[in-house]
Amino acid sequence: MPICNILEDAAQSAEQADQVRQHLRTTGSVPPEGARLVLAGTTERGYSVISVWDNAELRDRFYAERLGPAYASVGLSLDDATTTQFEVDTLTAGDLTGAAVA
Repeated sequence: MPICNILEDAAQSAEQADQVRQHLRTTGSVPPEGARLVLAGTTERGYSVISVWDNAELRDRFYAERLGPAYASVGLSLDDATTTQFEVDTLTAGDLTGAAVA
């Protein structure tokens, strides 16, 4: 079952987020296997990432093998972030041509 994952990290700065992205680019594919959509940016709650995954197992593997170590490399821990998950019933996207690419 596809899932949507919302990760919010109040402690993560924009600079740290950039360093995490750079680390992820050196450790595997971006987007990672199983990720269908990834949106990220700074919000009033800190740094937030909304992602849609084929299933929770692929998301969990990415967190364990790549995202956790990327966080640790900049002095952060996924344990300090808030994660919300729900099953995806519908995913609709318009024309993404010209969308920001990180």
